Amino acid sequence: MTNTQNITISTNSNKQNIDMDSWERREHFNFFQSLKSCQYAVTVQQDISKFCAYRRKINSNDKIIRFSDALYFFATKAANAIPEFRTRMVDGKPVIFDKVHPAFTYIPKGKNLHANCLAEYSENYIEQAKNIEISRANADKNPSLTPKGGDKQNLLYFSIAAGISFTAATNPWGDCNVDSVPRILFGQTTKTVEGKETIPISIELLHSLADGKHIADFLKLFNAMCIDPEQYLNI
Repeated sequence: MTNTQNITISTNSNKQNIDMDSWERREHFNFFQSLKSCQYAVTVQQDISKFCAYRRKINSNDKIIRFSDALYFFATKAANAIPEFRTRMVDGKPVIFDKVHPAFTYIPKGKNLHANCLAEYSENYIEQAKNIEISRANADKNPSLTPKGGDKQNLLYFSIAAGISFTAATNPWGDCNVDSVPRILFGQTTKTVEGKETIPISIELLHSLADGKHIADFLKLFNAMCIDPEQYLNI
């Protein structure tokens, strides 16, 4: 008999309430959070030539780097290094988590529509890839748009728009006093006329909690991992 029991996934974090009286961002938070919609998005074309070359080298041997696993790992690692990417709304108030975890879309085996998955974050790529695979296996057994724990705010929402090399993108959002999880969307890899391999990345978050500077910090860290993937993937 096939075991249909899902493996339990832990996505726990510790959170700290933000002291509004001493918070440097207080005025900006109050200004943007009072708007009907305070989400904003930035899309960049990321050079992933060195990462792709390294992945081809590894995948020609006995080991495999799954493209999406590495992208999610790079992005989650970068986000966890930036406090503003760990700041969320909980019970109507801003808090900061000590770590955030990847949540991602996945089309389960035998299905045509995506399920939503979440995985425990690990600073080690091999462990992170295993955690993601556990989540995929759970979705293959019991696909859902509302997995257990998926309503937490200590997440990062990921998706890959395969086949679309977009120049801008937006995502559905709920009430910004409740729904504060950043959305990160990856598109189709293409080659430039110079031969570079690039991928579009859309980053969408609440302006009440973060600014363009913080997206720039995120992209700087993400780019460093793409330039030197061997240092971060530890294959």
